[in-house]
Amino acid sequence: MKGKIIKVGETVKVKDSWKVRSESGYLISSNKQKSAELILHSDLDENNIIDILISLHIILEASLSAFYRNIVLMSPKKELGEFEVMKNVDRISFIDKTITFIYFSKFNFEDKLDEAKRYHSVIAALKDFSAIRNKLFHGHSISTIFDGEKNHHSELKGKITLEMLMEQIKKFKFILEGMRFYFDCLQSSITESGKESFKKEYLSDDFLPHLGSMVNLLEK
Repeated sequence: MKGKIIKVGETVKVKDSWKVRSESGYLISSNKQKSAELILHSDLDENNIIDILISLHIILEASLSAFYRNIVLMSPKKELGEFEVMKNVDRISFIDKTITFIYFSKFNFEDKLDEAKRYHSVIAALKDFSAIRNKLFHGHSISTIFDGEKNHHSELKGKITLEMLMEQIKKFKFILEGMRFYFDCLQSSITESGKESFKKEYLSDDFLPHLGSMVNLLEK
């Protein structure tokens, strides 16, 4: 009888300490599908390009924010609750989180110092990548004025071209490539299989066509 009481007590203790956290990835997955379909199955007019630019930014910001949030949640927080930690992490912009990650994390670059220096420009690439999105989200004019002789385009409209989209996609892929490099070199308790799962979930650009396919679009 005594043994049974102890066994029940142990079972209750295990149940009390067990919990599962789920997190929606809809914004990431839906925009991956949307942008990939637009690139592969569209003639890419101005509206398509705008949709792709916004989708790529949502994917990048939501993915990196979720990446950092999950990394922070894996470290000890004393008696802080997960939602309080997440709320505080989410208050920081995804660019500032990236700067903090690159500058203050412990990495083991070994013989990869040249790569580390090259991927340091991820920070500048993020700022450049976000600039066009900020103008779109803040309602900057996308307009044309015909003066009787020729068309004059607003600054933003003049930038919405296939060439600019190609550059944005290159920056997007470079940023995630650099983040995968830094994460691979990160000194942490995360296992190699754990890192692969993180990269697949938050740092993958596999949904995008190869840049060679994009070159074909430019030649249409």
